[in-house]
Amino acid sequence: MTLLTDLSFEAFLSAVFEAFRLKLPVSRIVAETIYTPQMFEDTHNITTNYENAERVWKGLQKNGGGDIAFMVQAAYLSELPEMETSLWEYVKGIFSNPQNAQNTLDSNTHTVFQTANKVKAESHNIKGFVRFQKAENDLMVAIIEPTYNVVNLLADHFAKRFPNMQWMIVDAKREIGIHYDCKDIYEISATAAEIPQINDEFAALWKGYYKSATIKERKNPRLQRRCLPVKYWKHLTEMG
Repeated sequence: MTLLTDLSFEAFLSAVFEAFRLKLPVSRIVAETIYTPQMFEDTHNITTNYENAERVWKGLQKNGGGDIAFMVQAAYLSELPEMETSLWEYVKGIFSNPQNAQNTLDSNTHTVFQTANKVKAESHNIKGFVRFQKAENDLMVAIIEPTYNVVNLLADHFAKRFPNMQWMIVDAKREIGIHYDCKDIYEISATAAEIPQINDEFAALWKGYYKSATIKERKNPRLQRRCLPVKYWKHLTEMG
């Protein structure tokens, strides 16, 4: 049986809850928007239930520990095909025997760990590539297009770094983002029309500083590309 969900992590956790509650013979879990029907396949639609999702999340933390729970979330945020199915097998193993959480000889565990580490690495690296620019009402806006869906993983870092600044980080690729108002963090939808207008003068000042600080004789394009992947250049103010 295939469980159909929406695209959120809470939907996946809700599917896990329902699979255990109803003792469903799950073959895979997949978001309904990307589901391709297969011949003779039974499906079951899952409604996202945040209370049930929270119970599964706490169960993961209890059985596997906080680090393992985070690995599950990180792997899910990769958005890779069939990842939900590998996660289902991995999570099922954790609840049946907590010692399975660290068994990297298991193919599903290996897949989850390998994928989660890639997502964690990007969420760490991209913190250095976020460029805030001033918009109206003193709001600072940064636009990113990461490979993985890591925008929510940036929230705590920037809330601690800029606690007294209103800011917004937008994932233009997925049209989602986070907004911090000096107190709370909110998840937002962010189409191109909803992104606040950037103050070009502020960007020009930063470009001027970058240009004046550059030593032409010490430019090393090859090293620059290695330390600053080209895929991130599109939204780096100094590269514009």
